Amino acid sequence: MKKVLILGSTGSIGKNTLKVIKQHKDKFKVVGLTTKENVKLLKKQMEEFEVDYGCIVEEKYKNFKFDNKKIFVSLEGLLQIIEETKPDILVNAIVGIDGLKPLLYAIKQKIKNIALANKESLVVAGHIVMNEVYKNKVNLIPIDSEHSALWQCLKNENIKNVEEVIITASGGPLFKKNISKKTPQVIISHPVWKMGKKISVDSATLVNKGFECIEAHYLFNIPYEKISIVIHPQVLIHSFVRFIDGNILACLFIPDMKIPISYALCGEERLKINVKKFDLYLLEKIEFYKPDFRKFPLLKLLLDCIKTNYESYSVVFNAANEVLVEKFINGEIEFETIYKILNKIVKKHKPQHVYTVEEIFEIDKETRQKVLYEIGCL
Repeated sequence: MKKVLILGSTGSIGKNTLKVIKQHKDKFKVVGLTTKENVKLLKKQMEEFEVDYGCIVEEKYKNFKFDNKKIFVSLEGLLQIIEETKPDILVNAIVGIDGLKPLLYAIKQKIKNIALANKESLVVAGHIVMNEVYKNKVNLIPIDSEHSALWQCLKNENIKNVEEVIITASGGPLFKKNISKKTPQVIISHPVWKMGKKISVDSATLVNKGFECIEAHYLFNIPYEKISIVIHPQVLIHSFVRFIDGNILACLFIPDMKIPISYALCGEERLKINVKKFDLYLLEKIEFYKPDFRKFPLLKLLLDCIKTNYESYSVVFNAANEVLVEKFINGEIEFETIYKILNKIVKKHKPQHVYTVEEIFEIDKETRQKVLYEIGCL
């Protein structure tokens, strides 16, 4: 039986991970769960899965008590719960740059299997993370549906034989609709996936796809010029790999995150899980489109940043995006303001190579301050 620690258990990925584990309690034992501030759900999860260790990131809960359970509080608590539980599998489902420190800590602690949904860690520090992965000989397995698909298509393949990697995108709620009033409620309502608020906004702007290009680059050591994006509204095919001999491999499954989660939890072994069966006749209705950069200017901005090969651009873009998306979700800024300010911040940035985690957090902090200043000037 494998011990599993889930960072971010009260979010969309965390909840789906627990659903998979619930179907296979003979294979997995949950040893720790964490949340940013959803204390009510965390308590319920700990009771249901008989978990002794929990962590709440928000420090306002420092006096929180729960029976005889050990509760860590603060970002530092994420490192403490890793140390205390020593899991066989760590699921990193934290949203944002907050997932970076616990990821690197887990790698350095040689947690053998790390299932990663926290894409921002690779976006801002992919080169640092992967160096540690190779050095410590751990398995970093992607949970994102697109990268899970690539993982399966590329298994036992020589990367030199890859001509192109194609990542699919649903297009989000704005792709086929001309919506005049882009409220948080409208933007968060994804046409296919049930996701958290932040990633739903990133899906609407296609920033999510740009981030996934960065992930694919680092996870599979694929040059950016070989990575493409195609809009596929039905979300039945999650990625393609085109090889130099003319063959194309694709990975198909219904849009249900329990499928890539189960694969990430088991690696080489496949789990039988209760999901809707894929109907091949659905393929009669599939569509593919090139991204329209006029409609998705943030994707164009991010891809232009990526092409420079300066790591600081990704840090700046991610930090600004995190702040602006949060402000939009809270109703403090308009949807169009996300691009307006992000474009301004990126254009003013003097790019540089980044070599340490300390540099990343310094750039991140400075960028957040600049974004808040720009918002204040509106």
